[in-house]
Amino acid sequence: MAAETVYDRLVRDAVDLHCHIDVEFSQTLFRKAASEWEWLPVAEDAGMRAVVLKSHLWPTTTAIPYIRELYQGPVEVYGSITLNSHVGGLDPFAVEAAAHLGAKAVFMPTWSSRNDAERGGFGKRLGDAFEHFDHQRLGVLSVLDEDERLTDVASEIIRLVAEKDMMLSTGHLSWRESLAIAEEAHRIGFDRVLCGHPLSGSVGAPHDAVREAAKLGAYIEFCWPTISPGRHDPAEVVGLVGEIGAERAVFTSDFFGGSNPSPSALLRMLLGAVYDAGLSEDAVRRAASDNPAALLGLT
Repeated sequence: MAAETVYDRLVRDAVDLHCHIDVEFSQTLFRKAASEWEWLPVAEDAGMRAVVLKSHLWPTTTAIPYIRELYQGPVEVYGSITLNSHVGGLDPFAVEAAAHLGAKAVFMPTWSSRNDAERGGFGKRLGDAFEHFDHQRLGVLSVLDEDERLTDVASEIIRLVAEKDMMLSTGHLSWRESLAIAEEAHRIGFDRVLCGHPLSGSVGAPHDAVREAAKLGAYIEFCWPTISPGRHDPAEVVGLVGEIGAERAVFTSDFFGGSNPSPSALLRMLLGAVYDAGLSEDAVRRAASDNPAALLGLT
C-alpha cells in the first residue's frame, strides 16, 4: 500500500456541500462522468464524511432514499432544494416542503436569478440546450426590492431555513444580494449562511464584499472551478482566506461537468492546490471538514 500523503490527509473527513446529482436535467444532457452509487465508494475510500447533492432543476430530496439503497456505506448523503422558478422560486412553501422531505440545504436561485441572467451565467447554457427555456422570462428573481432592500419574502425564507435546522447558500445571487442576506442572518442570529462561490463568473464579488460578508458571520465558498485552469490563481484564494480567516472559509468540489472526476478527486486537487500555495494543513482541513460540518449542523 502506498504511503499516505498530505493530500490524502486533507480529504479525510471532508464534507462536500456542493455536488451536482447525475441525472439533473436530462437522461442525456449535462450527465456526470459517474452516478452517485459509483462515486460514493470512491469518496468512502478517500475517507470523506458527507456530501450534499444539489440540482439546478428538481429538489434532490426525493432521490436520497433510493441512492442510500444503492450505496449503504458510511459517507452521509443529504438532499437540497434550489429555489429556481419551476419549483416556486422564492416561496417559503417550497422551503417548508423541502424541510419535510429531509433537505439539509437550501440554495437561493441559480439560473432563475436576475443576476445570473444579467451576467450570462448558467441560464445561457440551458437556453442553448432546451428549445422552450426563456431566460428573459425565467431569470428574473431577486431578493432585493426596488429600493435595494431585502424583500419580506426573502427575510421569511431566511427565518424558515433557520427554524427548520438547514443551511442556506446564496446560489447565483449578486454579491449585493448576498450581503443583504448575510446582514439579515446576522441580525436574527442565524450563522449557517454560505456565500456561494463569490469569485465565480456568475457572481463576480470584489474582495471587499467577501471580507464584509465574512465579518457578518457568513461562510465563504471556494470551489474547484474557482481555481481550475484559466481561472483564479490558488495564491489569490489563499490570500483571501488569510484575510477572512480559515474559520470563515469552505472548500467544495462543485462537481458538475461530464469530464470531471469524482467529487473526492476534485476536492483533493483543490485542497492540494491551496496547500501548495501556502495554506496550512490545519487551515485547509478546517475549511474542508469542520466548517461545512458546522453549516449542516453535524456534531
